[in-house]
Amino acid sequence: MTVVDHKSKEKIDIEEALGVIWTSIQKGEDNFDTVAQKVRDGVEPDIIEKLLDGEYIKKSFSKIKLTLKGEELGKQLTRRHRLTERLLADVLDFNRALIEQVACNMEHNLSTDLADSICTLLGHPKQCPHGNPIPEGECCRKALAHIESIVEPLSKLDVGEEAGLSYIVTSGDEYMHKLLSLGLVPGAKISLNKKEPTFVIKIGDTQIAVSKEIADHIYVRK
Repeated sequence: MTVVDHKSKEKIDIEEALGVIWTSIQKGEDNFDTVAQKVRDGVEPDIIEKLLDGEYIKKSFSKIKLTLKGEELGKQLTRRHRLTERLLADVLDFNRALIEQVACNMEHNLSTDLADSICTLLGHPKQCPHGNPIPEGECCRKALAHIESIVEPLSKLDVGEEAGLSYIVTSGDEYMHKLLSLGLVPGAKISLNKKEPTFVIKIGDTQIAVSKEIADHIYVRK
């Protein structure tokens, strides 16, 4: 299995640019001139011309479009970046203020196999620490389990087990703030006291009852 891919600066620039374009399009930002300027400022002045010549992107009227190979490279770069952020935050307990910068340096040197191994290790997370979606990989679709996940949903704990809270998959800021106000923050030590009819968890001296649906979205590390 190839663990690390050593790439030239030009290939790294192309990946970086495609990651920016893929993310922009996912957010609904697809004006060619606007996105092109963002990429030129963030990568290098001639990168758009290189992407056009290499048939990674194309211009459709005023819109910027990714070709099939450009789409795949941009998506995979974004996946590796966001998985790296999860690894740094959840497993290595890295300074959250620095994970974006470190992930940018690491994302180009991960092979697909290694990214899938990280994904499996983390229990196939759906969001990065900033709440952005992590593109699904082949390991997610096939639910591979070559290595045991060390991060899993709270709902899979047995009664009496203790764990540390890694992250919460939320559907909105209001939901997140409610959980945070209850003490459910990354790093918190929790124990599962009950599973029926609702999940009852203990944080310090506080007990909180949550539904199965919420328990499925709270990821913990034993």
